[in-house]
Amino acid sequence: MSWYSAYEPNPQIAEVVRITIPEGYNVFQVASALEDAGIFTREEFLNVAEDEEGFLFPDTYEFYRQSSPRVVLQKMKENFEEKTAFLLGPAEEKDIPTRDVIIMASLLEEEASIEKDRKMISGVLWKRLKIGMLLQVDAALTYATGKSSHKLTDADLAGDNPYNTYKYKGLPAGPISNPGLGAIEAALNPIESPYLFYLSDSRGVTYFSKTFDEHKLNKAKYLR
Repeated sequence: MSWYSAYEPNPQIAEVVRITIPEGYNVFQVASALEDAGIFTREEFLNVAEDEEGFLFPDTYEFYRQSSPRVVLQKMKENFEEKTAFLLGPAEEKDIPTRDVIIMASLLEEEASIEKDRKMISGVLWKRLKIGMLLQVDAALTYATGKSSHKLTDADLAGDNPYNTYKYKGLPAGPISNPGLGAIEAALNPIESPYLFYLSDSRGVTYFSKTFDEHKLNKAKYLR
């Protein structure tokens, strides 16, 4: 008997549910999607998967409607391992921790959607880490607080939170979403540039700058 069959219902009588998990969904959004699909409740999935953020591979799945949360979790993690092996295998050989790659990829997934922009931002963020500069990524703090970027307060930016990259140097405490292959590839293949700052306008266009003064000018020009 396979590991799955001990938990799965009889396939001859069970209904199959097809569900797509988009790139960049966090574990809470995944849990809600599974509940909406009628597989089990949001809370049931979070009880087993909340610590697996970043490793629930975004893809289209088919599950039995009566599948257990652990079976669904295991299938998503196995899919992650299978689909990312060609990228993460070489990284591990170079002593680049997989968890660090996935944390960075999860930030990039939230920060940009265009491949070149992601790789440029990847270069900026890895450079900041290297020189000991704060990452100052809004997406990490919005994940922790549940607030959108424009609703973050000065208290939020100064708060004692392991995802607060405005206060603590280094990567946040963990991934903030479940990145797709594009974001993982961007994390592993950053574009080197002279830039240390970036911002995105309301259309998703990213602007880069070398100095903080240039960054302030870009904010005044593009974030109206």
